[in-house]
Amino acid sequence: MTAGLQAAILDRFLAARVRDGRMPGVSWWVESGSGAVSRGQSGFAVVEPRSEPVERGTPFDLASLTKPLCTALLLVLLEQEGELRLEAPVQDYLPSWRESFYRESSLLALATHTSGMPAWRPLYLQPPARLPVYLDRIGRERPVSRPGEVLYSDLGYIVLQAVLESVTGRGLDQLFAERVARPLGLRRTGFATGGAEFSDSAASERGNEFERSLAGAEGSDYAWPGNILRGVPHDGNARALGGVSGHAGLFGTADDLAVLAREILFPRRLPLGARARERLLRADPGHGGRSVGLVMAARAKAARGILPDDAPGHTGFTGTSIWLELETKSFFLLLTNRVHPRVPVTGFDGVRRGFHRAAVRNAGHASSHYNDSDAP
Repeated sequence: MTAGLQAAILDRFLAARVRDGRMPGVSWWVESGSGAVSRGQSGFAVVEPRSEPVERGTPFDLASLTKPLCTALLLVLLEQEGELRLEAPVQDYLPSWRESFYRESSLLALATHTSGMPAWRPLYLQPPARLPVYLDRIGRERPVSRPGEVLYSDLGYIVLQAVLESVTGRGLDQLFAERVARPLGLRRTGFATGGAEFSDSAASERGNEFERSLAGAEGSDYAWPGNILRGVPHDGNARALGGVSGHAGLFGTADDLAVLAREILFPRRLPLGARARERLLRADPGHGGRSVGLVMAARAKAARGILPDDAPGHTGFTGTSIWLELETKSFFLLLTNRVHPRVPVTGFDGVRRGFHRAAVRNAGHASSHYNDSDAP
């Protein structure tokens, strides 16, 4: 199958999902080791209160892609420089946590979601919304699973943000700009820190009704936003921290993320040595199919059975995902605003799986993993 035909399959599949109402808009990029196979955009960046089309340079709220593309990447870079050790306990870097339930948890346990920490808490409901206050509250949360068991946790990555900032004396947004965005020449990828730099981003939910329902009675007195969220993180904990958090808050374009994905696969401008790349791209034994920041396709509904079992990737709640295929130096980027203007009841893994199926439907690429019965 030619690259042109493959691109047409992707175009048709994603345009059909826009028409079906699975997401207002989409931007994507699929690349093999020999170059781009398919890239494009379709639909609308915003549909309320007016319609605006997705452009090639439209930034998207990357949501949890912040974890691997910012926090985890910085962790392995700093470990390589000798600034921290991922096997060291959190209390070595955060003295205030010496009385925490998680004081003996390693940075690696937090990075692989195996510390036993709860998945989420609406930390912003009790002011002041500042990182030290968040840390204090997280540290007093009792474990909800046994150490070593995977329980995906936003809270763990907020703690890792604090570790990075403590070690370097720099804010996470500054670290990303200095250590990642600037060396790679990323033009529209970073944190929304209160300015208008992402005012043209793809919009997300009106009023954050999704988190309001999760907060329940605890959030009954909170002043929830009533407007369409645009240019600020959809995630409430990240938004309350001024847009900068280790678990969410990063915005970016498909063009920039293609540069970043390519760099992770074969580094040229970032000092990513073999051990740092191993940390990012290979599952750590005993950590449930997770590496530092990523999860293997065998453990993820979005890619299981379509991409190789050991292909690392991640998803974001707003409708984003990145997946890497190491043997062929391929990557698959999907950016959508599926939570605009409201979070749908149905899940999004079917769209992600369809995207990956369409992306691998070219002769000789991942053919051993592709099942014709899965064709979109």
